[in-house]
Order: sequence, then C-alpha cells, then structure tokens
Amino acid sequence: MVSTMKMHHCVLQLAVLGLVLSYSVTETQQVQESADLIFLIDGSRNLGRDEFQFIRSFIANFIEDLNIGPDAIQIGLVQYSNTPSTEFYLNTYPTKIGTLNAMKNLRQKGGNQANTGMALQFLIDNHFIPTARSRAKEGVPQVMVLMTSRQSTDDVRRGVFSIKKRGTFTFVVGVRDADAAEAKLIATDPSFVMLIPDFQEMASMRQQLMSLFSLVATKQLVIEVGEPKAEAQVSKRDIVFLIDGSSSVGNANFLQICKFILNITDKFVIGPDSVQVAVVQYSGVATTEFYLNTHTTQSALQTALKRLRLRGGWTHNTGAALDYVYRNHFTRAAGSRKEDDVPQFLVLITGESSKDDVKRPADTLKRAAIITVAVGAGNADPTQLNEIAIDPSLIFSVDDFHSLRELQEQLKTPLSTVAGVTIVYEQPTVPVKKEVDKRDIVFLIDGSYDVGRRNLAAIRDFIARIIMTFDIGSDGVQIGLVQYSDAAEPEFFLNTYSSKNEILSHVRRLRQRGGTILKTGEALNYVLEYFFTKYSGSRQEEGVPQFLVLITGGKLRDDVKQPSDALLQAGVTTLAIGVKNEIKQLQEVSSDPSLAFGVEELPSLSEIEQEVLLPLSTLTDVSKTYERPTAPTTKETDKKDIVFLVDGSFHVGDTNLQAIRDFITRIIETLDIGSDRVRVGLVQYSDVAEPEFYLNTYSSKNEILSEVNRLQLRGGTVLNTGAALDYVHKYIFTKYSGSRKEEDVPQFLILLTGGRSRDDIKKPSDTLLRSGVMTLAIGAENAIKQQLQQVALEPSLVYTLDEFRSLPEIQQDVLLPLSTLTGVKIMSELPTMRSTKDITDTQERDIVFLIDGSTKASSSFPSVRKFLNGVIQQLNVGLNRNRIAVVQYSKDPKVAFLLNTYSSKNVILDAVEKLEPKGGRMLNTGTALNYVIRNVFTTAAGSRRDAGVPQLLVLIISGKSNDNIKKAAEALKRAAIVAFVIGATDADGEELQDIAYSSNLLFAVQDFQSLPDIQDQLLQPLKTLIVEVIKMPSGVTEAIDKRDVVFLVDGSAKIGKGFPTVRQFMAKIVENFDVGDGKVQFGVVQFSENPRTEFLLNTHSTKKGVLAAIKKLKLKRGKKINIGYALDHVIRNVFTSSAGSRMESAVPQIILLLTSGKSRDDISQQVEKLRKLGIVLFGIGLREADRTVLEPIAYSASLAFPVRSFQGLLDIQNRLQQIMKSVSIEVVETAVEDE
Repeated sequence: MVSTMKMHHCVLQLAVLGLVLSYSVTETQQVQESADLIFLIDGSRNLGRDEFQFIRSFIANFIEDLNIGPDAIQIGLVQYSNTPSTEFYLNTYPTKIGTLNAMKNLRQKGGNQANTGMALQFLIDNHFIPTARSRAKEGVPQVMVLMTSRQSTDDVRRGVFSIKKRGTFTFVVGVRDADAAEAKLIATDPSFVMLIPDFQEMASMRQQLMSLFSLVATKQLVIEVGEPKAEAQVSKRDIVFLIDGSSSVGNANFLQICKFILNITDKFVIGPDSVQVAVVQYSGVATTEFYLNTHTTQSALQTALKRLRLRGGWTHNTGAALDYVYRNHFTRAAGSRKEDDVPQFLVLITGESSKDDVKRPADTLKRAAIITVAVGAGNADPTQLNEIAIDPSLIFSVDDFHSLRELQEQLKTPLSTVAGVTIVYEQPTVPVKKEVDKRDIVFLIDGSYDVGRRNLAAIRDFIARIIMTFDIGSDGVQIGLVQYSDAAEPEFFLNTYSSKNEILSHVRRLRQRGGTILKTGEALNYVLEYFFTKYSGSRQEEGVPQFLVLITGGKLRDDVKQPSDALLQAGVTTLAIGVKNEIKQLQEVSSDPSLAFGVEELPSLSEIEQEVLLPLSTLTDVSKTYERPTAPTTKETDKKDIVFLVDGSFHVGDTNLQAIRDFITRIIETLDIGSDRVRVGLVQYSDVAEPEFYLNTYSSKNEILSEVNRLQLRGGTVLNTGAALDYVHKYIFTKYSGSRKEEDVPQFLILLTGGRSRDDIKKPSDTLLRSGVMTLAIGAENAIKQQLQQVALEPSLVYTLDEFRSLPEIQQDVLLPLSTLTGVKIMSELPTMRSTKDITDTQERDIVFLIDGSTKASSSFPSVRKFLNGVIQQLNVGLNRNRIAVVQYSKDPKVAFLLNTYSSKNVILDAVEKLEPKGGRMLNTGTALNYVIRNVFTTAAGSRRDAGVPQLLVLIISGKSNDNIKKAAEALKRAAIVAFVIGATDADGEELQDIAYSSNLLFAVQDFQSLPDIQDQLLQPLKTLIVEVIKMPSGVTEAIDKRDVVFLVDGSAKIGKGFPTVRQFMAKIVENFDVGDGKVQFGVVQFSENPRTEFLLNTHSTKKGVLAAIKKLKLKRGKKINIGYALDHVIRNVFTSSAGSRMESAVPQIILLLTSGKSRDDISQQVEKLRKLGIVLFGIGLREADRTVLEPIAYSASLAFPVRSFQGLLDIQNRLQQIMKSVSIEVVETAVEDE
C-alpha cells in the first residue's frame, strides 16, 4: 500500500510475470501528466440500474479532476457482460466536455454473464494498440481500471497474463460480490485493489485511486517487464484423452478417471490460443465426447468432464480407437493446431489388454509427430502400452484406478513441458506421409463361382465398412468397383457416384457375375486401361493418390507380374487381399510385400480391416526400385544425380518447350546413364510442381530420352519457383526417390525458367544449398536475373538468354560444372564458407565449445577434456588470432570462460584441465544455443563479429534435447554463426542435422571415448574454413518493398454494424507496411450497387494520412452488390498512372476484396482483365461469401479467405500480410482492350 508521497525507493517483485514495480518520488514534480486510461466496467444484469448509475457517476467525477487531451490524459471505455463492447476509444473524445457528455449517454449493456477474461483480452487486441491511438510506443503509461461486482464467469488467467506482460497498470475496484482473490490476480499489485461492500461507498475510493493514478501518470511509478518466472502459464498444446469406457471398468473406476483428468487440466489456461482438450471414450468402438475446439474456457471444460458417463461394452479394441482418434481428432476441423506447430498429445487411459492390433495405428500416430502417453491400470498389457507410448518414459502403470492420483504430477510434467517430437524410423519401402483428404480407390473383386454367395456377402460387408470410414465426394474420396472372373466387368466408375449413400446402396445390391476361370492379370490390365483414366474420374493429374484393392478367393492362374509392374509405373498403389496359403502370389501383385494381406477364409476379412485402412488413409505415393544386372564398377567421380526443374507454364508455350526438350536431350546424350553412374530426374512446375520421373525411375539412357521426347506442357499461369524448389528438396533429393546424397554422390539441380517467380525463393534456395545440392539456374525471356542469382550455387552458374531457342549456345558452359564440380561452395546471405587446403592457420576466429555437462555424460567427461585439449593444442591461440570460450550445459548453461577471459594457450589448457562436469538430468540444447548467441557471441564477451571475424560454435552432445532446438538453430544461422556438431551415444540425428551448418560439419561417434577418432576431421575445417557474410544487392529487396494495394470493400447494408471491424482490419494491414511514394501505396473503394472511390493510391503519401482517412470512412449502404461493376471501376480509375499506380514500373498490384456475398452481376470478364494485367486479387469472404463465391474471383484458390465472423478478419491478418509481402507479379499484358 502506498501511504506517502515522499518515499524514495521501494521495489516489489511480482512473481508470475517477472514484473518489477518501482516507486521513485522526488520533492518537486515537474513531469507533465500523461497516460492512456481505459475503464473496463461490468455491465451485466447482476447490477441494478441505480448501481450502474453509481459506476457512471464515479467515472465522471474521476474524469473531472484530470487534464484531458491528446497530449495529456486520454480516456477509453469498454463495457462487458457475455461479450465486451467498445463505448469509445482513447482518441474518440479529445476534450473533457466530449468525454463527460459520452458518460452521460452511457447505457447499461445487460447480459447474464461477466466474462472478465474475454474482456481483458479484448482490451489488448482492440484498445492498447497504435490504431486505437495507444501511445505505448511513445512511453506513455497504459492504465486499466476494472470495475466489477462479481466473480468472472470465465477463466481470467490468459487475459491477465496478456495484459500484465505488456506492462499495463491494472487497478481493480470491486463492489459487493467481487472476488478478492481474483481481484488480486488481475491487479498489478495488492495495493491496486479497492474492495467495498456496497455502491454507496464508491465515492470514498476515488481519492485513493487518484493518488495512485497520479504516480503512474507522472512516471513516478514504473513497471519493468522481466522474463516470466516459474509460475508462467503452459504454452499452447492440444491434448486428447482416450479413455477406457468398457463395462469392466465400472462406474466407480470411471469416476476416478474423470477426477484424474479434472485434476490434470484444472491448472491449464484453456482456450483457442492456449491449451485445448478433447475426450474420446472407447470399448468395442470409439465415441467422441467432445473435440479440441468444443470448450474454450476452463469452466466449460470442467463442466463437461463432470458430466461424463460410462458408455459400457465388453470388447477392447484399443487399436481401432487409436486409429479413430488419429482420423477424427488430430485434424484442423476438430480443432487441432498441428499445422501451426502446436504440440499434439494423446493420453490413453486403459484397464484391459486390447483385442486388436495396436502397433500399426500407434506407429501412424508417432509418424505424425503426435506424442502418445500410455497410462495402464489393472489388466492393461505392458507390452501393448510400450508399443503405444512414443517413449518408455511416457508409460505410467498403477495397480488400480484409485491409484491414478499418484500419477497426477508425473503426467502433468510432460504435458506441460514437452514441446514436440522428432522420430527417426527405418523407413518402409513405401513412404508413408500424412493423411490427405483426396484419394481414388478402385476395388477389383473376384466374382467367380469359386467365391460363392457366402464369401461374396463377406466381401460386400468388408467393402462397405471401408467406405464408411471415408469422406466420399468429388472433392474427397472417390470409389470405383470392378468384378472379374474370365473377364472384367465394371460395376461403377470413380465418377459414377458422388455420395456415400449411393455407393453403399450399389455395394449392398452386388450380385455374383459368375465364371469358372480366374484371369487376374487381364483384370489388372483392364482397370489400368479403363478405370485409372481422367474420363473415368481418375484425378491422378491433380496429384490425387491412386489405389487398387484386389480381393480374390482363389489361386492366380495367369501372369500378374507385367500388369502389376505397369500399375506401379503408372503410380497406382496396389493392395492384394486373399487367402493365406496364396500370400506369395498376392505379394507379386501388391506394390510392396507389406501391402499383401492373407486371411484363413474370406468371412474373416474383418480381422484385417484396420490393417487395410491404414495404408489407404496414409499412403500418398509409391515407388519401386528394380534390381538391375550387375554392372562393371564405376569410379566414384563418375556418379552424379541430376534433376531438371522445368518451367511448364503457359508462358513458355509449345515452341519453347520443344527447345527445352532438345536442350535436355543433348545434355543427357553426353552423360553415362545408369543406376550406378549418372541418374536423371525431371520435374515440371508452374503454380505447383509435378514429377515427370524420379532419379530411380529409369536406369537406361533410351528410356529417359524417350520420356523427355514425350514431354507435354503442364500449363498454368502462375510461376511459384520457390514452392518448386522446396518440392524437389523434400521429394526428389531423397533416398526413396533415388538420391544417393548419403553416399556422397554429387547432387545437381538444373532450373530452366522463363518468368518471374511469384513466391519467395530465398529460403528454399538456402535449404537446397545447406543440403548439399548444387543448383544451376538458366533463365530466358522474362526471367529475373536477381532471382536466378539467389537460386544458383554461385554467380558463375547463372545463365541468361533472350529466348529459349538460344539454349544450344550455353550447352558446353552447362556441361563444364556438371563434369567438374564435386561439392558445394556456399554463396548466400547466411555465412559463406570456402574451405582451402593451402591456407595456414593465421586467420582470426572466435571459437566457442558448447559441451554436454549432464550427469549422463559425467563418466565420460575426462574424454571430453582430453579431446578439447588436443584440439586447442593444434590452434593458433591469441587475442588477435583464435579466441576460445567454453560453456557447459545441462538444464541450463554455465560459462567456464569467455572469449576474452584468456589470451594464452597454456592458460586456456590449464582451465580446460580443471573442468568438472556440471551435472543435471535434463538436456536443454535449445536454451543453451540461445544463451551462447545472446551472451557469448557478443562484443562484451570478446566476440569480434562486428569486425567481420568468423564465429564458430563446436557443440559436443550425447543425448536428445528436452526442449525445442529448431528456432535456436535458425537463429545461429541468421547470426552468421557456423555450427560444428559432434553427436555421441543417444544424440538425436535429426536434431544434429538441424543445428549443424551443413552435413559436412556433422560428426558422429559411438561415445565420448571415441572423440580422438574425429579430431583430425574436425581440425581440418576448423583451421581452414573461411567464413564471410555476403549481402544480396540492395536492388533485390528494394523492388520487394514496393506495392500498390487497393481495398475494395463491400459497403452494402449486409456489412452494417461490422463496418468498424472492417475499418480496424484495414488499419491493421496498413500499420504493418512502410507507406510512402517510393514504398507501399494504399487506395480504398467502397461498393454496393455501384462503386465509390474513397481515396486513390496517390492521395495520401504517409501512413498517418492513410490511417486517418480509413478512420473517417462511413458505410456506403445499398441492398445489392455488383462486384463486376466495382472491379471494372478499379481497373479503369484506380490502377492508372494518374491515380498513382506504378504498374508500368513492374510494382506488384494488389486488390484486397472484402465481400458479404455473391455478386449480382457478371464478374468473368473483369477477373480475366485483372489476370492479364497481373493484378493479384485476394478474396476475403464475410457472411454468405464462402469459397464457392471467392475462388472464381481470387487470383488463385490459395488467395481465397472465407471468415466466419467480422472478428475473424483479425485472425487472418498476419497470414494475409505475409502473402502480400511475398507477392511479386510479372505483368503479362500491360494493356486491356475494352470489350
């Protein structure tokens, strides 16, 4: 409590957020009072009218004593109940009279709830921001006064965390039923809480509040925001509890399970930006109790958990339940934020062993990076729990369900701290990828008399159950069905039916075709020729996975190998199902032996249902490497993997494609093609990349040349070179596509392009570079040389031509590096490395050794000391030569000595000899990496980075990190620190690759005793590496910073009360761009029946001017919307030179269209004009404007953004800005003729 104005210094520690509240008062107060003060008042029906009048009077009297003005005190007011509502913003009323008049007109909001937590977050998102005239960035104190009469009906912790971490002063005036504990949690300090029993006494609190507020406004009381302490809330995570709901559990035990979950989750902050929880109950089948996005508050979650009831059932199908959760809960529709890198958890609680297989679905979950935790009680099978849990440390066992309470804290730790998972597998022959929604599945079933009616009924039921699990439709899963015996006859094609009910109806009516001879090979040929075609509904050209499921009841009597191979070559994944004694024949048909399934008899098909569903749900492609005759040994230097990445857009055209075909043919003719010599792959791209053939598809020159000669233009108008580069990195330069990178075979990429890339190319180019791929960039016609330079390994590997017909002129130039280069010389914005053997160790370097000092490594620590000693002995040490630092770490880092601590080699060696292991059970590598970046590679610690001295880090590690290392690894590279990584014992290979600057700087040893084995390998690059930081030419970034953006906004009556949010959305977009004549320009047009220009691109040349104009916008109104008319108006009147458009200077032109529904007029001609002009339209849909409305208008389907509510506009703002900043448009035609 502050009791005097003459205290000199008092410090209070606020534990939750590391806030330090400092009072510092002097005798003379000459500081001008200024603050941004927002009153947050409870407007619920809990208050009577007279009581609300007391609050209104209290605020009005408080304002009377303040100096109100834009340079003094600003006042805002928000009322809340079920939801918060803005009464006025900080800058709505710049005078005291205006503010007091607004207070007189204030009316009670009403509503049954008082969601204070939501209201606190609303203030942060909508009021304490620059566009609402918050002056926080100018150092003006930010103050909130909460006035409430009851406990919050939602969880306040997330809102409190958000408002306090920004350094906002929070006062609480609580009346009558206000909760004291909650008030103290919300307030900055207990002295900021004023509790009174009734409203009549409110006036007595005014002076106390004024005294404290004056300290804040005169900056005699300040908040310093430090790092969050231990009580800071758990970060985002999605947790699904899968609980045993069988009859064997019983009601009493089920209650214990529910209490267990209640106690684990009650400390989490629940919400869409924090922790989300789902519950699934299972026995024979799984049933969803609620999804991740069902309950968004702690109170709602607790209520739902208390209402859970045992469902019962005597069968335990845990495997099927795991599969159910994977399909139905870890999806975006169910609330999963996996795509946003939020950790995903599945907690299984069971009391019995499973009757079905658990390994396959558990492996699927693990491959999807879902952290599976297994809790077993009673008769749970330990072996199955081990198969399910992602790590043995995440298996928990108790004797009975009553003992679950003993596990609460143990389980809460990983749920609160584990940030993610990386699993290293021995990859199966068939690569397994994440589930996609689209697939084409054809069932080929034995309809001969040998099958019989009983078996046909079993096949029918099996197919029906498979179909039931999929989302059927022309935009989802399509099904086809063929019966065969001596001949194949179609039941229905892939595009015959588009609904699940139609397909199931046909399957249930299925009658046996008959026949005594079984010609399976001919039937396989039939489905390939007549079913997997575009005419029959196949979407293979769109990249949709193709599946064939063969179900047969007899021996295969004709040749199946040739048609099976043909299906494989055509990209069809074949599953073969039959009786067990014919499994070898089934494996001849299936794309991989693991995709052949045998049963004792066909009525037992239900036993393999889950096994069949798994590949149908998760596989997206299949490839097969054929064994070739043994060839004579080849010199390692003759081996190369070469991938051509070819622009296949319509801009290239058939004439230029022929020139590209001829050029590739001539290159290939000079190469020694073979699976153990030179391998070639080819990918075409425009908006998306599509492989023509992989590195292991063909092993003879004739096959490759034949495929190149058949090459047809893929088409497309957009050129996303960055996405294509990323595609070849992820899917072509891999072991399963034939890359021999792991065998140190040189990897080459040859890019041939004729246009400007419209997406970011730098990041994927750097990724290819770091992975050891040497890129040659060939550009013709409209290709941008600066982009080619970003892509290419080095400038000498960039080839520019006026036209593709000139390709023969550079053939020899291209062949030279293909013949001579064997490794990567890195040229990028990241550190550039040149390794030269003839350099003596005279160059200056700063070398930091970061070593694992955990308890686990302590027994081998003498070997680490000895290794460090041996390495340092070989270095030229001194203040003007190599400087050395050593840092140990386990849970946290500990400096042994810094770069400027010692300048003598002998002193450093003595210090190394005295090193003792730090100890500690955890290994937080990410934390340690961040620490050395911020505290060791700094000028104060002796780093000479600012002087251009190379910065090298040597990490020595023996285990997997307990925290996330990805961001820290990226930070190292951005800071131009080259990381060498030495991994021993249980170090995680994928983590090491992420941290190491390149694979050449990654060293693996069995244990620390083996460190001497790699000493020379480490010293070679450590002593000879030259590191430079090469910046891109300024011209590259200058063009990217310019763009002309027009907001085309629906001003019809449908927008109505949502228009202020639309204005706020526009303002937030503008806030994040550098506005000006030579930078980003903004214009606004409103429309309904007709368009109205609010301001042009060249009307306002400053950000302040644009924001002021947006703030003044009034809704146009009107009943209809004519988007075609509005687009035509924008083309003719806004995207013109006189209106400020810089289209002729190749500055990207962007329209942000916000619409509430479908246009009443035709839009097709205007959309075509926009595309010809290269104007990129983003379609943002409100109310009735869904994807079907937006996609025909938007420049591409990916630029259509339907939102469910006006508030949703703010949710897409960041994503929109990122795309806008990456747009780089090539003007295809600069003139559009009038129709």
